[in-house]
Amino acid sequence: MAAINPSLFKKYDIRGRAMGDGAPLTQDVARQIGRAFATYLQPFEQLNRVVVGRDNRHTSWGLQQALIAGLTAAGCRAIDLGLVATPMVYWHAVERGDIGGVMVTGSHLPPDQNGFKLSIGGRTLFGEEIQAIRAIIEGNEFFYGSGAIETDQGSYSRYVHDLAGRASQPRRVKIVIDPGNGVGGLFAPRLLELWGHELLDCLYCEPDGSYPNHQPDPQDTANLRELGQRVRETGAEIGLAFDGDCDRVGVVDEQGAPIAADRILTLLARDMLKRQPGAAVVADVLTSQILFDEVERAGGRAIMAASGHSLVKQAMREHNALLGGEMSGHIFLGEHYHGFDDAFLVAGRIVALVGGGDQPLSALNAGLPTLFSTKEYRPRCADEHKAAVIEGVRQRLDGKGQINTVDGLRIKFERGWGLLRASNTEPVLSLRFEGQTEADALVYRAMFEDALADFPQVAALE
Repeated sequence: MAAINPSLFKKYDIRGRAMGDGAPLTQDVARQIGRAFATYLQPFEQLNRVVVGRDNRHTSWGLQQALIAGLTAAGCRAIDLGLVATPMVYWHAVERGDIGGVMVTGSHLPPDQNGFKLSIGGRTLFGEEIQAIRAIIEGNEFFYGSGAIETDQGSYSRYVHDLAGRASQPRRVKIVIDPGNGVGGLFAPRLLELWGHELLDCLYCEPDGSYPNHQPDPQDTANLRELGQRVRETGAEIGLAFDGDCDRVGVVDEQGAPIAADRILTLLARDMLKRQPGAAVVADVLTSQILFDEVERAGGRAIMAASGHSLVKQAMREHNALLGGEMSGHIFLGEHYHGFDDAFLVAGRIVALVGGGDQPLSALNAGLPTLFSTKEYRPRCADEHKAAVIEGVRQRLDGKGQINTVDGLRIKFERGWGLLRASNTEPVLSLRFEGQTEADALVYRAMFEDALADFPQVAALE
């Protein structure tokens, strides 16, 4: 058995370089991961069925087949969904009775990267559960059995048929989409057609695992420029961009201007609370204060959660929330749905907002309060120093504002807030600031910078 690189096992998934000399994510490693997941599922979750899908990266088919071989070698029944989007894996896992799920995907990362998102129903494994998979491999503690492989030829049609009735569309809306050569081009046009909309153009609709035009990452506004330009040229009412595996969607308005994910979440929250008064909405600590204030103003319960899609979904379950999201663009729909991040259904709900009123999307966005937000600062800091640094800054800023420690340190001041948290995936700290004006935000940044100056372990903010 080949050695496995422990750095592949992140907090929320398993991923790494899968192409080129010395790539740590090989088909042999995928087979071991499949055996370990099957070994984990059977005694701990009493499950022996797993749905498995893949994205269109050049390495995904081989990794998927190797992973399936590992699942069956440890006694599980593997259900091959083929080339699909991540929310389709979650959907099938839920619909089949909250069974195991694996999506082979590198999401928005460069073409040489790949990985695995592990789930049980719509709940993704993270943290200690991911490390348990690693421990099974390193301890060579695999189950042995004789599993089976089932190919599901109807995985696409059942999912699309279900979603077709889950987003009520008041009228026909003119739309341009950009799947960025990911799997979204296979599914989004059909869904938009079923919902009755007019698709004016689909940029980079053909799946191409080398992503020759731009990375399929809608949170990088540079990747939305061509979409915005095409929206303006065609007179579309909205532009939608999907990440590589379609658990995130980016939005541009009819003027081609990108709208931040937390503002989209706020618009969806206000709309949902009209139908579900008093419902809870969960958002991560990086989210604008506007979201929390607007939810409360609309009569909802605003819950702040630690950053990370698995953690937001966990908080949603704990608070019976009907909507959740995070600044990275993951949005989780619990109203008449399963609570996981499905970019297709999120897109349908956003388009319904546009079609359901007499205002364009730019006006809906302008109707929200506007604050100044800085970029996210990510100074280097070794993992072993992060906790001490955050605690030290907390002590230095104690009494300056209202402190929230759900994920690092978020301090609410009179005219804004500042955040210091540890990255879960890299040796960096994460800082972000927001104020009623740019000057306010920069004042709060300076307060945190002064406190960090006592810690030479932390690089300067840039």
